Amino acid sequence: MLSPRLINCVDCSDICVVISEIDCRIAQMAKDLYNNTIYSLNKNIDGNAINDLLNYKRILQYRICNIEYGGRNFSDEQIISRIKLLIRK
Repeated sequence: MLSPRLINCVDCSDICVVISEIDCRIAQMAKDLYNNTIYSLNKNIDGNAINDLLNYKRILQYRICNIEYGGRNFSDEQIISRIKLLIRK
């Protein structure tokens, strides 16, 4: 998926790295879901974590374009720390 990038953005490299980590984690969870269906492995997959990761990815993509997206109540560091917890889950 293409994501827009602004030239004057300072934290884009960090946000882009986190977006790629989210993509990797979602891909791994999707493979596990596929293997559960095909091979009946009974691995536990948290569907809420997938939805949360997709929502956080959308938020980060919007914050790349507009740093004020979502208000200033939450900093990028707070959002990224929450994402890191979900990725390691």
